[in-house]
Amino acid sequence: MVLWLIWMTVRPEGSRIERRMERAVALAVECKAREAQDELIALRNTRATPEQLRQVQQSLNKAAADCTRAEQRAKAWEDASGAIKKLRRARAYDKALARLATFTRRWGEDDRTRALRQEIIDEREHPLADPTRNE
Repeated sequence: MVLWLIWMTVRPEGSRIERRMERAVALAVECKAREAQDELIALRNTRATPEQLRQVQQSLNKAAADCTRAEQRAKAWEDASGAIKKLRRARAYDKALARLATFTRRWGEDDRTRALRQEIIDEREHPLADPTRNE
């Protein structure tokens, strides 16, 4: 009976702490840093152990770094795709491919960059891409 009473008082708090920890990390992964930090602050007012708090803080730090990198990649993609679009309009396909290669070396390749590369190659190979070929 005493054991059951102890479990009822301790266990629900533990599961609430775990849910809060999971929520804080989930918010951080969604790049909602302010809300995640608020959850961490709220966790400090519970019975969360220093180890649990450290674990959440580490997860928040990693997620923040991942979010920053994703934002930087999105900005770099915006700049690169704009430059590539101008090069394609000027029919400078080799320069467009070089600009895309520079982007993928720095930020990695994904479906969008592979598709764009193929589009540029297809445009370059098309007979109307170079009016001097007379094909």
